[in-house]
Amino acid sequence: MRDPYLYDDADVMINLAGIKDSELLHKAEADITNLAMTSIYNRRYEKFNTDTLKDIHRTIFGQIYDWAGEFRTIQMIKAEDVLGGDTVRYAYPKEIKKQLTASMKEIAKLKRNGQNDKDVVFRLVRIIAQIWQTHPFREGNTRSVIVFAVLLAKSLGFEVDHELFRAHSTYVRSALVWASQGIYAKYEYLERILFDAILHDEISSDEMDVSVDGKYEKIGDYLVRDYKERPHEYQDHENVKDRSKK
Repeated sequence: MRDPYLYDDADVMINLAGIKDSELLHKAEADITNLAMTSIYNRRYEKFNTDTLKDIHRTIFGQIYDWAGEFRTIQMIKAEDVLGGDTVRYAYPKEIKKQLTASMKEIAKLKRNGQNDKDVVFRLVRIIAQIWQTHPFREGNTRSVIVFAVLLAKSLGFEVDHELFRAHSTYVRSALVWASQGIYAKYEYLERILFDAILHDEISSDEMDVSVDGKYEKIGDYLVRDYKERPHEYQDHENVKDRSKK
């Protein structure tokens, strides 16, 4: 079975502009979503739940994809260089709603008391990693999850430097990958940039010789500048069944 999100005659996602060239679509998507995100950080949401996440995704991608704001209906894989070519184990489509509901319950427990800011951000890192690993949408999960995290942190009263995420978007994605490895997860990379953006942590003494940009150059031994964008690949039902038996 062919990926239903792709055109029948081109390996390009069906889009509202009717573009069938992958490079042109990538550029158009970047231009459209950049415009959408110029004002989204000024939004206020009363609740941070699944509907809010959907609305954020719809706001960012609604001008380019008609499925924006809707959960994906297929299973996907994506080779990650930072994992040596392995893929994150995203949620199966039927598990998305359940996993997000669990994550949103954890969000409801986040409370600041004037003395627990680091603990709140520590917990936020893990919740955001959970939501990203669920990967509820066919495309655009990283941008949507980061916007969700920024607006959530703002709702808790933090002043957030959201430009830090834009300036180091490749680092952010690679950090999310490593924070989504279950019992093997490494959260320190995601913690580094979220603590900096939300708590504005000062560079520690052992980092005095490292520039701000230098802090986000590597994930372990992996140089984020070596990142190469790859599309998510459709994993058909038979392959999913075979993997689930292993």
